[in-house]
This record gives sequence, C-alpha cells and structure tokens, in this order.
Amino acid sequence: MNTLVSLVLLVTIVAICRPIGTTVRLPLLLLVGAVLGQAVSLLRIESGWNAHLLVSGIVYVVLPVLIWELAARLPLRRLKPSRLRILKQSAVTFLLMLAGVSAALFIGIDHSGFPLLSAVVAATLLATTDPGFAAPFLQRHPRVHAWLEGEAALIEPLALVLLTTLLGLETLANWSWSTGGAKLGLTLLTAVLCAGAGVLIWRWAGGAQWGALGTGIWLWWLYWISDDLLKAPGLVVVLMAVFWLKHRHRAVVPCGNLSVALADALVLVLGFSLTLSMFTERYWAMGLGILAAVLIRTLSLLPWLMAASLPITKAERPFWLLAPSRGPITLALVLALPTDLPAWWTVQSLCYGVILFDLLVQGSLLGMLSRR
Repeated sequence: MNTLVSLVLLVTIVAICRPIGTTVRLPLLLLVGAVLGQAVSLLRIESGWNAHLLVSGIVYVVLPVLIWELAARLPLRRLKPSRLRILKQSAVTFLLMLAGVSAALFIGIDHSGFPLLSAVVAATLLATTDPGFAAPFLQRHPRVHAWLEGEAALIEPLALVLLTTLLGLETLANWSWSTGGAKLGLTLLTAVLCAGAGVLIWRWAGGAQWGALGTGIWLWWLYWISDDLLKAPGLVVVLMAVFWLKHRHRAVVPCGNLSVALADALVLVLGFSLTLSMFTERYWAMGLGILAAVLIRTLSLLPWLMAASLPITKAERPFWLLAPSRGPITLALVLALPTDLPAWWTVQSLCYGVILFDLLVQGSLLGMLSRR
C-alpha cells in the first residue's frame, strides 16, 4: 500500500464517519485506527508512511491550519469584558499544571532513563488548552466555549515558545533562570517581529481581498519563513499575526473550516499508532499522567467555579469542569514529538493516555451531560 493510497483511505474513512455524532464518531475513529494499525503490523503491509513523513505532514500542514483557524474564530468582542479574569485563571492553571505535573511525573516514574527535561516537556504538552474536542458539546453553552477559546489563545503561545525552547535543550542541568529567561524572551521577541512583518505584508498586498485560500497561502509562507529560515516559532508567529489583524486592524480573517476534519484524521492516526506494549509497559506512566493532569486542573479551577462573579452560570460550570482541555493541537504536537527526545516513548505514551482519557471518559461524560 503506497503513501497516496493510504492518504486517500484516511480521507475516505474521515468522510464516511463525518455525519456521525461526536460522542460516537471520535471513539469509532479511534477503534478503526487501532484495528487498521494492528492489521498492518500483523500482516506486514507496507503502508507507505514512516515517522519522518508523518511528522512532516503534521508540522507543515496540520498544525499551521489548526492554529490559523483557532485564532481566526476567537470571539474577541465576547471575551473583552472577561479578559483580565481569563488571563488570571489561565496563568494560574498553566503554572500549576506545569509545576505539578512535572513534579508528579519525575518523582512518580523515578527512573534514570526519564530525566527532568522529559517530565517538563510532557507537562508542557498536557498544560496546553485547546477546546477542539469539547466544542461540539458546548454549542448550547457559548460562554463556556468562549472562555476556553480565550484560555487557549493566552496559553498556546506560551506553551509553544516553552516547548520550542525545551526541545532545543539536551538537559536541564545547565538551565538557569537568567539564560533560560533571556532565551525565552528572545524567542518571543523574534516571533513578535516576524508576525509584525507578516501583517505589514498583508496590508501592503491588500490581504483583505484574498479570501480563505489566499490567506492560507500567506500564513503558510509566513510560518515556513519564520520557522525554517529565521528560527522563530512559526506556530506562534501565525497565532500572533491573526490576533494582530483581528484586534488592531479589526480585520475579518477567513479560514477554511478544516479543523473538524483534521481533528478526526488525527484521532484516526492516534488509534493507528497505538501499540499493546504501551499499555503493558507504560501503564504506570499513563495512569500517573491522567491522575496528575485531571487532579491539578480540577483543583486549579475550583476557586473560579465557586466565584459568584464568574460570567459562567452555575448550570454551565460542570461543562467547564468536564470539558476536555486537550484537543487536536495537543494531539498533533504529541504525534510530532522528535524521537531524539530522552524517554520519547514514555512521554508519548503518557500523553496518549491523557488524551484517550479526555476522549473516552470526559468526552462521554460531557456528552451525557449535554443531553440532559
């Protein structure tokens, strides 16, 4: 089976499953992917895909589109009255997740082959916020959805800059707050300059008339030049450029409405990449990751859930608490992890475990709650 046939098969499966409701569709895609993966492995079928090709497709196609559409859909006017509260909640939750999950994984796994760097990378991935998988369940609760989108808009740039910096390190032994902070600041400044340059080009070239296709081409080149040539975090540049246009220039940034199809494809790939050995050899890391991620996020949200002034009604707060905070962007980042990361397989396995919990457990509970 060559690469083209595999790609067409993936698109066909996603298209066939598209009319099915989210509560059933995502677990079904996961199951179909797992069955196909085991069949390819047992029958020794050549799928035409390898790790390098998969990572390239995710990094250069899937992630830029997901980031573009996340930023383009952000309801800035709806978020404006609550932006300071969202900023406080997002920052506290992100820092608690980063510190708590890192410590839990590093202490709980307690193995020389699992260094602190790997624990912090895993915690950064699990601390990202992306309402992509939760969105279909929150259509009747726009305030919850908008809050999660605002949280994602604030946390994603920080998480992506931190992740880019961490993946460029060999160890945290030589890390210092002065040099590390300077490097993070320089990376963020470079991203701001690249985004600003991209916005100037958009205005000079009449980008308001481009439509979704022209905007996508412009953003892809902005991403590629920033990431590959200027060594800036391209995804952050795309996110900032779209925010800049929406906020400063009141521009309507069109998008291609591909996020749902890409999310479905990623879930199918997740199922395809699952192996039995992940559950038999890394069950402790997966369970620890689930417990730490769910418990720490829940505890971080409790003070806000009890606040009387929160612009989310009491009836809607259970939806906020149960909504899966890891979405397709998180899944894409996990699938695209470089294999030279220390304890790469353990990091990927435990992140898989948390995402599976989000999809199968929290997604099911949220679906039942939304039908009441």
